[in-house]
Amino acid sequence: MAAEAVRKSFLAERITKLCLRRGISEAKMSTDLGRGRGYINRITSGRGFPGYPEFLSICRYFGMSPEDFFCTEDSSDSDRTLFRKLKRLSGQEQDMLEEVIDRLLRESEERAE
Repeated sequence: MAAEAVRKSFLAERITKLCLRRGISEAKMSTDLGRGRGYINRITSGRGFPGYPEFLSICRYFGMSPEDFFCTEDSSDSDRTLFRKLKRLSGQEQDMLEEVIDRLLRESEERAE
């Protein structure tokens, strides 16, 4: 699914940038998180995807909230506003919204082909 690939790609790129910015190797981060040396490499190479508890551990490792993780320096004020609104929705409402977004992305990709 295209939306999942985008999430994996963003997550991989963001973790890589944060590690580089802080001078931390993926192996060190992995062991600091109590995982095997290749844990973060599996995520940054697209072969793995952390569950929500693991994602929160990654955010804590970098000393940031999930919002800060997703709202990068490239994020606009409207991105940040949208993210704050999204956090106010229930889990079920977020799931429903994700389904709508996935459908819109699929339709957009089909029109582009």
